[in-house]
Amino acid sequence: MKTLYRKKSKPSSRYLVFTSAGDNSNLHLWLNGKRNFDLWVIYYGNEINRYKDESDFYIARKGGKFPNLYYAYNTWSDILDHYQAIFVMDDDIIINANDISRLFDIREQYDLWALQPAFSREGKISHPITQVNPVTTMRFTNFVEVTCPLFRKDKLDEFMNVFDPVLVGWGIDWWFLDLWSSEIEGKVAIIDEIPCVNPPASAKGGKREIDLLQSEPERRENWEKIKSKYNIQSQAKGFKEF
Repeated sequence: MKTLYRKKSKPSSRYLVFTSAGDNSNLHLWLNGKRNFDLWVIYYGNEINRYKDESDFYIARKGGKFPNLYYAYNTWSDILDHYQAIFVMDDDIIINANDISRLFDIREQYDLWALQPAFSREGKISHPITQVNPVTTMRFTNFVEVTCPLFRKDKLDEFMNVFDPVLVGWGIDWWFLDLWSSEIEGKVAIIDEIPCVNPPASAKGGKREIDLLQSEPERRENWEKIKSKYNIQSQAKGFKEF
C-alpha cells in the first residue's frame, strides 16, 4: 500500500477536490481565493513530492483520475467517508477557489447528485450541451462530462461500487449517469454562472496525457466491452435539458 501524506490528522471540510495531477497541472489556481474544501492529489509524474505542500492528502501513483479514485476508495475509505461531496477534476481545468467553493454550495442548495461547471468557449468543447449558456445560471440535464463532475458523496459511492478501473476516461460519465437514469430529472445540472476553461490539447503542445495511459482506440474498445457487459443504455438516449 502506498503511504498517504496527510497535512492534517483528519479532514477539515465537508467537501473534497480530488485529482490525478501531472507536471502541467493548473491546480495552483484552484487554491487562489477563499475555499471551503480539502485537496487530495495523486501525482503520476516522476518528481519527488511534487504538489505535496499544496495538498491536504497526497500520494504518488501512476494512473488516471477515476482509477486512482477507485484505489483511494478501496484503501482510505475511512477518510473519504468524512466528505459530503467530492469534485473529481482533470488537473488542467482553469478555475479558482472561489468558484469551486460556490459549486459545492450550489450542489447543497439544490441537493444535486452531480453537477459540472459549464465550459467556456475559450477552451475545449467536446459536447455542445456543456458549453456555457450566457442567458441562464443553471440547466438541469441528463449529462455531465467526465472531465470535472462534482458528486454528492453517496451517489459517487454507488458508482465506485460497480466501477471497473480498466476505464480511464471514455464512457465513465455515461456509466455513472446510467445508474441514476430512472430518477435523474432535477438531480443533475450544468452550472452556467460558473464557467471553467478546459484547455485544448494544443495548450500542452498537442499531446494528451491520457493517451500515455491508453490510446483512444483502446479507450473506445474498453468502453464498448463495459457497455455490453453491464447493459449501459444512457449513451443511446443522447443529451437532454429538462
